[in-house]
Amino acid sequence: MYERILVAVDGSPVSDRALVEAAKLAQLSGGELRVITIVDSPLRHLPDYAVYYNPEPLREAALKAADDILGKAKEKIAEFPVKTSFERVCQERASEEIAERIEIEAEASKADIIVMGTHGRRGVRRLMLGSVAEGLLRVSNRPVLLVREK
Repeated sequence: MYERILVAVDGSPVSDRALVEAAKLAQLSGGELRVITIVDSPLRHLPDYAVYYNPEPLREAALKAADDILGKAKEKIAEFPVKTSFERVCQERASEEIAERIEIEAEASKADIIVMGTHGRRGVRRLMLGSVAEGLLRVSNRPVLLVREK
């Protein structure tokens, strides 16, 4: 069935729910779970005229937030007896979209399926899907399981 499951988390309630569903799926299928959180590039949020701004404090804060998200994710699925890895993933290019980075990570880990919440902490909410979820549906070459908030 699904041997390698990638789940993208951002610490939001719907992301937590997607994580639990991914852990259940891994338990049922005997698969491995890879939990990632994307560290957004601080440069993509700076205006062009801020060329002399030091983005390092923003980057350090983003890395700490990612570590906190992964720590909470570990606690959330500790009861599930599945092989799990947790990783923060930094965007390589300021122009790269989060959905593209998730797909690149899925490809690198040879994931059979990607699981994520429909809305998270990033971007402006859309009527039906979050912008990252919608973007992932457009770029992914594998099944995507989107989990809605209750």
